Amino acid sequence: MHNLKFRFRGFTSLLMAFSFFISLISGILLYFTPQGKIAHWTNWTILGLDKEMWAALHINSSLIFFIIFIFHLYFNWKVLTRYIKKKTEMAFNLKYEFLIALIVSIFIIVATLFNIEPFKSIIKWNDDIKNYWAEQAQSQPPIPHAEDMTVNEFCKNFDIPFESFERKLNLKGWEFEDANEMIKDIARRNRISPADIYRYLKPSADNNQGRGQGQVQGQGQGRGGPRQITGASES
Repeated sequence: MHNLKFRFRGFTSLLMAFSFFISLISGILLYFTPQGKIAHWTNWTILGLDKEMWAALHINSSLIFFIIFIFHLYFNWKVLTRYIKKKTEMAFNLKYEFLIALIVSIFIIVATLFNIEPFKSIIKWNDDIKNYWAEQAQSQPPIPHAEDMTVNEFCKNFDIPFESFERKLNLKGWEFEDANEMIKDIARRNRISPADIYRYLKPSADNNQGRGQGQVQGQGQGRGGPRQITGASES
């Protein structure tokens, strides 16, 4: 029974290590993600998780790391103070090392804020990666946040009759609830991307894309109320 005793000090050390690892991996992967509009429109994922999921993991793991770090300091305060005292005594013999470390740290801050090499290139590589994903995307969002439109708004912006939208999705076997459901929710339910829906309806949308881009998102409410799919497929 003694071996089953819960050790909070060991628990905080392990949890801090795990949360740091999750934060590190998610941070690295977020560096290689596309822009939000491309990620949302094409349903971009890596290892089965989309950009928002990776961002949530990064934020939450970083927060847990910070909280557990406070508890870690509490449980190891005596050991830490002895370690700091020892290192402080050694610091008198590390004057040059301390000065160089301080200069490097200041340089990192200044170079990042004023866009100086090599950090300028690191940010540029990140922009290049986002541009690469944008070029690889089979289609761009015709309107910012088009995936957040309801079916009514989508049809309104691209002059697609709701009956045509309903019929074509039925032919594909893509289900949706009613005219007030958002495009991204339809895509998620049918395991496709909003871009897939747009490309499928693109012959109708292309003729009026210029007009759709000039309209204000969110004003496209259809005349009819919510309409359920009948389930009948047309051939």
